[in-house]
Amino acid sequence: MRLLAAALLLLLLALCASRVDGSKCKCSRKGPKIRYSDVKKLEMKPKYPHCEEKMVIITTKSMSRYRGQEHCLHPKLQSTKRFIKWYNAWNEKRRVYEE
Repeated sequence: MRLLAAALLLLLLALCASRVDGSKCKCSRKGPKIRYSDVKKLEMKPKYPHCEEKMVIITTKSMSRYRGQEHCLHPKLQSTKRFIKWYNAWNEKRRVYEE
């Protein structure tokens, strides 16, 4: 009987641990160093019920060193805030030259 109770308790703990892991924010760490010219798309995703912060997702160009990968940047990091600011400025300047 004790063995069965211990097995059920262990199973319950494993289920709880898997749910906690799935409820974390995706952008919880600093991303790699990426140049503005390597970025194909910059997306700002809204807050989700399981995450109190918005998500910043960048997709790199297929010809860059990251070859079309998606990276999630932590929105509260100073490096991410600077990246968004300078990427937007660089992108505006690039659009003016294309016209």
